[in-house]
Amino acid sequence: MVEASIIIPTYNRKSILEKCLEALFNQNYPKDKYEIILIDDGSTDGTEKMVSSLSPPCQLRYIRSEKRVGPFISRNKGIEIVQGIYIIFVDSDVIVVPEFIQEHLEFHHFYGDGIVNGQLVYISSLEQVGKKRKSVWDISFSSFDTANVSVKKEYIRKVGGFAMNLPLYGWQDVELGYRLGKIGLKKRKNPKALGYHFRKWADTSNLAFLKEKELMRGMSGALYFKKHPCFKVKLSVRGNPLFGLAFIGRWLDENPQGKRFFFQIQNRNIEWLNAALIKLILCHHYLRGYYREMKK
Repeated sequence: MVEASIIIPTYNRKSILEKCLEALFNQNYPKDKYEIILIDDGSTDGTEKMVSSLSPPCQLRYIRSEKRVGPFISRNKGIEIVQGIYIIFVDSDVIVVPEFIQEHLEFHHFYGDGIVNGQLVYISSLEQVGKKRKSVWDISFSSFDTANVSVKKEYIRKVGGFAMNLPLYGWQDVELGYRLGKIGLKKRKNPKALGYHFRKWADTSNLAFLKEKELMRGMSGALYFKKHPCFKVKLSVRGNPLFGLAFIGRWLDENPQGKRFFFQIQNRNIEWLNAALIKLILCHHYLRGYYREMKK
């Protein structure tokens, strides 16, 4: 009997996805008791060929969409076909430890019904996998982070899966967690259900893309608040302390003097400072999107 179904949406992440799958193949959990549902959202980087070359020890179901529909719709496709009692959501750039599945399920068996959030450690290179690298950047207050979270299938289906009326990037997972909480599910953190989340440091090479992404996330945050207009949700979408410094991000992004200062700092190649300034710029664009949507 399949006990756990792992749903992974992916798009053009062939190299890191292969490492993600290898880690899931190497679990210390019985191979006949879990399955992997891989939803390919129209990748063009050879993902399909890579997956077909694998020899998985557990059941791996690969579903490909020719047209890109987004990760939350991809996850809904997975929810429709899973066989397991529990669903574990993992991102395709997360590399988990061998006891990952076991730790998720042991928490469910011990504590009963609820949401189990695993621990994420952010890394910028694959060489950092396995290192104890917990820092302030690894702290997450999300009630439902689809990079590493699990819940019983029956409850996911009971609340209708991911919302279809949040069409923009961001907040779909948190909104689902909110609805799961409304039916009484408690969230628990299991730091032993560990995954290493591969993320490159933000830099100017993809800044335009990141600004557009944060603009959409801000708009989606506003839609989430409109859907559930309560203080808890408002705090969730507006509670980032860095938003109080977003005016600095605006100055760096729009003011001629600010742009020159930002350029000078970038040339000094101080990785952490560059990333911090970019974060402030992205906060500015998030709030732009949020207020744009709230005015509608």
